[in-house]
Amino acid sequence: MRLLLPCLLFATTLFAQTARMPQLKLEDTAGDQRALAEQMMKQTRSGLTGPFNPMLRSPEMSKPLMDLYLYLRYKTALPRGLVELAILITGREWNAGFEWFMHYPIAKTEGLSDDLLKQLRDGGKPAPMKPEEAVVYDFATELLRTHNVSDATYQKALTLFGEKNLVDLTSLIATYSSYAALLNVNKLLIPAGGVPMQYFPAK
Repeated sequence: MRLLLPCLLFATTLFAQTARMPQLKLEDTAGDQRALAEQMMKQTRSGLTGPFNPMLRSPEMSKPLMDLYLYLRYKTALPRGLVELAILITGREWNAGFEWFMHYPIAKTEGLSDDLLKQLRDGGKPAPMKPEEAVVYDFATELLRTHNVSDATYQKALTLFGEKNLVDLTSLIATYSSYAALLNVNKLLIPAGGVPMQYFPAK
């Protein structure tokens, strides 16, 4: 927690410089909004920054979205590396830099290779990939680009993950698309001079 707090304070200052919606601090909130803000501070890595800042404007809508966040981050049976891969693919397709900023280091920790991450950041299909990574890439990319998945891709995902995890993967992509939309509407940008490999060129 000692390391987390300075990071959250730095992020609050950094991202407040570019966002359309003013950055809320805990002391700016009350009632249901305060309860949600306290949950965000305790249960997320980014605290009140990122998509959570605009979400505070609508606590009743955001509480179920927070529940989804906690399930998909910590309770789904999908392997953690594949969860991070799906999140990064979603962030890349949406050009949501904050998602990449937050999840790139976690993806490395969960075993995704530097080469895969570089190719994904640059907008291409990484090669080579492990079989399960390739299925997640195809599933997520088809869903995000065409709003559907082919029978072949669906069958591969079903065979590999089963129905429950396939549903979780679909919901993971949809949930992080919601976060990406909130980030983009709020124009929360990542500074161009940030840490190499954590940012990507616009498509």
